[in-house]
Amino acid sequence: MAGQEELDTMGEHRLPDNRKLALIIFLAWLVPGLGHVLLRRTGRGLLFAGLVFVSLGLGLAHDGKLALRDPAQPFLTTLQVVANIGVGPADFIARKRVYGEVALTLPKQGTHPDRVRRVGIQRARATSGLSIYGTAYLWTAGIFNLLLLFDVWDIGRGRRR
Repeated sequence: MAGQEELDTMGEHRLPDNRKLALIIFLAWLVPGLGHVLLRRTGRGLLFAGLVFVSLGLGLAHDGKLALRDPAQPFLTTLQVVANIGVGPADFIARKRVYGEVALTLPKQGTHPDRVRRVGIQRARATSGLSIYGTAYLWTAGIFNLLLLFDVWDIGRGRRR
């Protein structure tokens, strides 16, 4: 398996080489927790996967805002989109469910039909009193998974156990 550590002649675990580690990190972004599982931290990986997916699920259940990059506020909205995308392809699936397409941006023109429709969807979701909490859950899931990628890197480099 790509992420399993091999044993050296002394019976100790060898660290994955840079290519294997890059693949493991990519797989960890695709499926939260998988990087830890591939590095033989199965319990930790399953726990982290559960936390990320529960947070994502709670965010969607509470009408959280799936951020869209707005040309009028490019820096802040780009950070919000990155926070959402941190959960991997699950974010794209959620966007397809919410927006009917994998939408990441708002068109620049104020009356563009896609802009009007996407803003309408966001406003409808924001009418829920729990929407702000849902948004926090969504961002937390993504940022947490991004931080877990750094943990996978540290474990793969031998800096953490």
